[in-house]
Amino acid sequence: MKGLDQSRPLSLYIHVPFCTRKCDYCAFYSIPLSAAEPGWIDRYVSMILAEIGALSEEWGKPFHTIFIGGGNPGILGYANLRRILEKAEENGMPEEVTVEINPENITPELQGLSDVLTRVSVGIQSMDDEVLRRLGRNASRADNIRALELLSSMPFRWNADIITAVPGESIGRTLKDIEEVASYNPGHISFYCLAFEEGTPLIARETPVGEEAEAEFLEKGWQRLRELGYEHYEVSNFAKSGERCLHNLVYWNLGQYIGFGPGSEGSVGYSTVTSMRDTPEIGRFLSSPELECTPLSSAETEEEFLLVSLRTSDGIRKSGYRERFGRDFDSVYGGQIASIPDGCFTDSPEAFALTEKGFMMLDWIILHLAMGM
Repeated sequence: MKGLDQSRPLSLYIHVPFCTRKCDYCAFYSIPLSAAEPGWIDRYVSMILAEIGALSEEWGKPFHTIFIGGGNPGILGYANLRRILEKAEENGMPEEVTVEINPENITPELQGLSDVLTRVSVGIQSMDDEVLRRLGRNASRADNIRALELLSSMPFRWNADIITAVPGESIGRTLKDIEEVASYNPGHISFYCLAFEEGTPLIARETPVGEEAEAEFLEKGWQRLRELGYEHYEVSNFAKSGERCLHNLVYWNLGQYIGFGPGSEGSVGYSTVTSMRDTPEIGRFLSSPELECTPLSSAETEEEFLLVSLRTSDGIRKSGYRERFGRDFDSVYGGQIASIPDGCFTDSPEAFALTEKGFMMLDWIILHLAMGM
């Protein structure tokens, strides 16, 4: 595969484009089952198995991590998920294998995948039925509780998603969501503001709470998560000791990963990378999938590196930057860093990283630094 660096780890992302019904805020590519043609799921699974088989033969060793996301991968059923994971693990077991599953699809039979699966991510979003209704979720509070009870009794590491700043929601409601979900002891919690995307039913009927209100929701939520023992290791992600998501760290370190499935993305290489996107639409994917490859220049690779690395509390290791780009970080960015507001970052001979105050200004800081390249 063009651009693939055999000397570095490789991760695999698999996009399952099917769902029961699209949530009202969802702008990701997915197909409600009511719009799927007969046989599409079987054909999709067969195509994914073929793509994985070809890549596994070329790679010849275990993938570093695997992540199956959606859509709603639970739509495929546990038997098909097993087929996909067994194919992806033919060269050996990765360090981490995650599957996203909606609460309504989590059943006791999930535990039967414990030999091929190490981690589960569940989209709780809220524990309040009214908030779930506003979001257009399929799951209810009762579904969420049942899923949380099951996951807390299973041998998997697991993550729960929580959405905040939903119109009509109070900060107190968000804090109750955090506390109730945390009571089931997930090792990892993803916590982020509701995004209003063009073309979604949500944006047609609701009004965002506004930037100042969003900042308050985040600040109070971040504080509560820290008090509950979760480390704020990435803008939208919190983990207990040893529970960081290894697959997402690949993205944030601009590591190598390949995505299979309609619209999925990939990135391979090191000092310069090749960006990849799989066939964007399910019909075309099922007839003739093709990875569209776009080589990035060194400058474009560095911009992408800034964009992802500064999302984490670890930030940028200066020795790693020099190894990757052949330049001294302080010489390149020192002037720009001097004009970033106090309290937004930490800077040492070893690393440059953003604080929570800096996370609030992430987009501005990245653009500001990019001006110094």
